[in-house]
Amino acid sequence: MAQILSLRQPDASLDDGVLVDRALGGADWAKRELYQRHAPRLLGFLTRLLASTADAEDATQDVFVEAFRDLLKLRERRDFGRWVMRIAVHQAHRRFRRRRWMSFLGSASDLDATFSALADERVSPERRAELMLIEKALAKLSTVERTAWSLRHVEGYELTEVADALDISLATVKRKLSAAEAHLATALGETP
Repeated sequence: MAQILSLRQPDASLDDGVLVDRALGGADWAKRELYQRHAPRLLGFLTRLLASTADAEDATQDVFVEAFRDLLKLRERRDFGRWVMRIAVHQAHRRFRRRRWMSFLGSASDLDATFSALADERVSPERRAELMLIEKALAKLSTVERTAWSLRHVEGYELTEVADALDISLATVKRKLSAAEAHLATALGETP
């Protein structure tokens, strides 16, 4: 009987909390539904942040492997989306650290998903050049500053959501964003 129930297709009206409960009960369809709901958003975010399609795809898979492995650690089950975003940020930071080490060894990353590469083909050459300047400036920021800036200005998250995703205080987010914005303004030749 339990096997039959676990094969049942999910109801689109089920919230994340119910799906997490079902996933904890062994329902694979609930895990699939959670993945299908959240993976596209995380993949887009990770692609833009990491500037690498391959790294973003790997990171997205790792996010869900970690999430489903540690599902019992999720306190507020309806907050699954916020929780996997925190895991995604952690996965991105791991990849940034790995890149830093690889660059010391002389190995370059394949950055095929930069802002300028992702831009619409109708974007003017001037705007594309500006995107390249932004990319270079972002590369010089700390990982936390770059992630905070991306969550706020590319993904459109509210300050409290940025703080939650980075698992830092709101005051720290504001300081990191201020530093990132000042650095970008200087790199673009604007007044901070």
